[in-house]
Order: sequence, then structure tokens, then C-alpha cells
Amino acid sequence: MKPIEQTYLLKAALTGDARQMQQASQILAGVAMLLNDHDFDGLKREALIETLWLLSNTLEERGEWLQEEGYVCTEQ
Repeated sequence: MKPIEQTYLLKAALTGDARQMQQASQILAGVAMLLNDHDFDGLKREALIETLWLLSNTLEERGEWLQEEGYVCTEQ
């Protein structure tokens, strides 16, 4: 891979990371609002659980991709 291609790939990875962090931040803010709601019922609870699973899976997939691309060092 040429240096310019590595640069483009790195910029794309960083852009993706920033986007994922912003989405995670919004999701966690929503979770905090739900937990502060005194009328937290079954439907809201289920939505919260699904949201957390989605966030978890998305971040895990992103981490795996970055690891595969060599942007994240694994412990040895």
C-alpha cells in the first residue's frame, strides 16, 4: 500500500471513530434521560436495553475493524 493510500485509510478510520463517538455520546445521553424519568415503564425499559445492545455491538464491530486494519494494538 502506498503512503498516500495509508493516509487516506487512516483519515477514514479517524472520521469513522469520531462519528461512532458522537453517536455513542447521544445514545448514552438518551439513556441518562430515560433513567431520570419517573415514569420509566416496560416499553421504555425494552427500548433502553435494545439501544444498549445496539451501541455495544456497533462499538465492538468498529473495534474489530480497527484491529484488523492494524490501527489498534492487541496486548501480547
